[in-house]
Amino acid sequence: MGAPSIKDITTGRVQIHLFTRIHAKIKSKTQPFVYCGELKYFEFDKKTSKPVHLIFEAGQFDELTENESLLKIYQWRPKFSGMERSQKNAFTSKVSEKRKRIFKKPNETERRGLITSRVGQGYYRQEILEKWSGKCPVTGCNIQEILISSHIVSWSESDDQERLDPENGILLSPNVDALFDRHLISFSDEGNIIISRKLNKELLKQLGLIETVNINITPGMGRAGVPKMTRDGSKSGR
Repeated sequence: MGAPSIKDITTGRVQIHLFTRIHAKIKSKTQPFVYCGELKYFEFDKKTSKPVHLIFEAGQFDELTENESLLKIYQWRPKFSGMERSQKNAFTSKVSEKRKRIFKKPNETERRGLITSRVGQGYYRQEILEKWSGKCPVTGCNIQEILISSHIVSWSESDDQERLDPENGILLSPNVDALFDRHLISFSDEGNIIISRKLNKELLKQLGLIETVNINITPGMGRAGVPKMTRDGSKSGR
């Protein structure tokens, strides 16, 4: 961290702007770079050196952008090219005070589900999209503009770590999210859907729900504790 150029970045003396592209060339034709906005220095990984790993915030990230080139970049993952990320964020470690300060609690409009991200933070939503392969595990819907990144342990009952942990999130279609939020559906430890008796077969048909749905429950979700409910739809515990 002692190099002058690195100090200029960490102290904010220079501005960093991100230009990127997914493919250098397509059919021998060089592809243009796409401007993604200004980056703000956040922190650095103290365990790395030569090179040092700097972490930035993409302040102009807009998951609702209509720019198709930007959307393709947002949705790209190393695995699409047969690679893996060289470094993964450790959500099991203590959440830094700085991250707590910048992590906004959703406003009333967000809580009502009128926007696609429950937590109002693009990075967290992208982690949820990646975890669930960009589609609702119940309905199979992959229209990302309407999918909701819902917390398993509710926001009000989550601690700071759980609010940031992708294992505490599930990507749901709006109607499924509403049912999950009101404890009219839940999931067993094996991933089988549990449906309240308040939802009869006719209602299930109208909602497009299948009683035999099974979703992938990962070990981390087990730690989060998928909310249990009784068959009458009442919550039976965290």
